[in-house]
Amino acid sequence: MLEHLYAQLNPAQREAVVFGAGPLLVLAGAGSGKTRVLTTRITRLIAEEKVAPERILAVTFTNKAAGEMRERIARQLGEEPRGMWMGTFHAIGARIVRRAAHHLHRTPSFTIYDEDEQLSVIKRLMERHRIPPKQFAPRAIRAAISDAKNALVTTDEYARLARDPFAQAVAPVYGDLETALRTVNAVDFDDLLVLPVRLLEGSERELAKWQKRFDHILVDEYQDTNRAHYRLVNLLAREHRNVCVVGDDDQSIYGWRGADIRNILDFTKDFPSAGVVRLEENYRSVPPILELANVV
Repeated sequence: MLEHLYAQLNPAQREAVVFGAGPLLVLAGAGSGKTRVLTTRITRLIAEEKVAPERILAVTFTNKAAGEMRERIARQLGEEPRGMWMGTFHAIGARIVRRAAHHLHRTPSFTIYDEDEQLSVIKRLMERHRIPPKQFAPRAIRAAISDAKNALVTTDEYARLARDPFAQAVAPVYGDLETALRTVNAVDFDDLLVLPVRLLEGSERELAKWQKRFDHILVDEYQDTNRAHYRLVNLLAREHRNVCVVGDDDQSIYGWRGADIRNILDFTKDFPSAGVVRLEENYRSVPPILELANVV
């Protein structure tokens, strides 16, 4: 049925597209056709494997990329993949939080605070704790809290590890921020990652429910994931293990938003049976990055 699409793929790309059930790591450099692989794999799942679109979760980092992928899949299928969950990590997180808001001390109509609104809350908390803004810039405190959230460092852990004056100034603000946001039925941008992880880790019933919600999970730009991204994917995929991640192990800017190369290395540790494909004309059976994993 999809032979006309398969004919456009090189051997490595086709191997990734037709890979069966179970975990799959696709290592893809610039210009290797990773978007074509992801979209064609999703098309195959729907058209040939008869997976309902609403049972597929596809995640990337920009709305533009998500929109382009959805349009390409629609062209390949000849119809819109209605019900498919495709979007950025934060958009998917927002959908989860809205559906489980009562578990997270919010209502479904919660507000997502932008940076300026979050700064306003932080300044009020700094005033409450008598933290001088001339000595400790509110934006720096906001950035430190954001880094902590994306690394899944809890408020208690942060306070316990705070040794220098700046960290000691951040700790009480971070400690009070959740209550302040909860009181006004709000979340900040980082909460859209942290709260879903908290939900899944804190309730076996919610974890089982969301694990059963999707039969397949596909993640683009996996090299840019931080610990919160990584943990969310890991929790959702742990039961069915049908997870395909695509990452560039050569060109990642690993410091972006706490992006962590260990997430690629840990994939094959968490899923020892994972298939591995490198999207190159002359790809190797054992990619160099996995050889590195054996010595770290």
